[in-house]
Amino acid sequence: MFELISDDSTTSMPKLIVLGVGGCGCNTINQLSQINLPASVELVSVNTDAQSMAATNSHFSIQIGPKTTKGLGAGAKPDVGCAAALESQESLIHQMQDADIIFLTAGLGGGTGTGALPQVARFARELVKPVIAVVTLPFGFEGHHRAANAEAGLNELLQCANAVIVLPNDKLAEVLGAKMTLLNAFNESNKILQDVLLGLANTISQAGLINIDLNDFISVISRKGRAAMGVSHLKKDEDLVTAVKRAMQNPLLDNIDLSQAQAAIVSVVAKDTIELSQYNQIGATVHQQLPHDALVIIGLTVDANLESELEVMVIATGIATKLLEEDLSASLQSEDNYINVHDFLKHPSALNQGLKPELKSELTQKPSQYHHDVNDLQIPTYLRYQKQQPH
Repeated sequence: MFELISDDSTTSMPKLIVLGVGGCGCNTINQLSQINLPASVELVSVNTDAQSMAATNSHFSIQIGPKTTKGLGAGAKPDVGCAAALESQESLIHQMQDADIIFLTAGLGGGTGTGALPQVARFARELVKPVIAVVTLPFGFEGHHRAANAEAGLNELLQCANAVIVLPNDKLAEVLGAKMTLLNAFNESNKILQDVLLGLANTISQAGLINIDLNDFISVISRKGRAAMGVSHLKKDEDLVTAVKRAMQNPLLDNIDLSQAQAAIVSVVAKDTIELSQYNQIGATVHQQLPHDALVIIGLTVDANLESELEVMVIATGIATKLLEEDLSASLQSEDNYINVHDFLKHPSALNQGLKPELKSELTQKPSQYHHDVNDLQIPTYLRYQKQQPH
């Protein structure tokens, strides 16, 4: 059961903390800092690269692993990012302990984001906090090694976070077009998290005509697995069903099957002229896309000053990851020295460790004497664990 933090000396507005981990995550924090977020949203940059962090604009910043990395980054090695998070566990936990909801964002495939993000999610889970992660997967041209790291990091993250929204970078070119500038493409990708934050903060902090509170959100987010999220604005004379489906089928998200979702939260913001038939149609459209026994919570807030005719935000959670083994197998099959993916998925507990037990013990007891074996760190965590598995 999640613990709700309350403080009688302040308002009851839920506190949302966003931690951007690694270079990509901190870039997202920079973009979020430029928009008018509610006062209940706190931005935190987390990185191993001290120079990069100096250019990050956030409410708080945490340089993780100063003894592990000397402030020079993780060198594209996820184990170094993992070690850095473990070294700075106390600081990370302290930053998250007063949150009601924790958002994590990072780019997977490199060192800090891939290695540290699952550990940060695990710390949040141990604090009994609901955790939503929004991550990107590398471009195809970045190569097999980076793709394999990203898939392993994603699998570990799925063990720790409540909901994981996946944004493959290759979708950017596919959906936005080759002529889109790189900066604008990344801004569109970051807008997913921006929409989640704005929509969720407004939904659970405002008294709606049909209210959605923090406990409603927690009921939906407690279904672990992949998640889908979208926001749609109903244009004048547009079909309402089309607008609702657009919110449920965000083209920038990884390929997911909504018929496998276990729950969804739907926030409708409309003018006071909304008709009962329209509200019913929104609910019916959402239910048609989900299993018949899925938990669906729909809220309605009336805003006479709304620019569009109607706004719909949908977050679907608990989406089965049955294609994950298939995708991971395809990404690894070209390398003879990689483990058999089916064996790997039979031992997910190995992923929760992050480091060899002896290295974790050494880091905890003697952090100042912790040294990396560079050759060992070139091997992804799950491969080194496979070597330790008893036969």
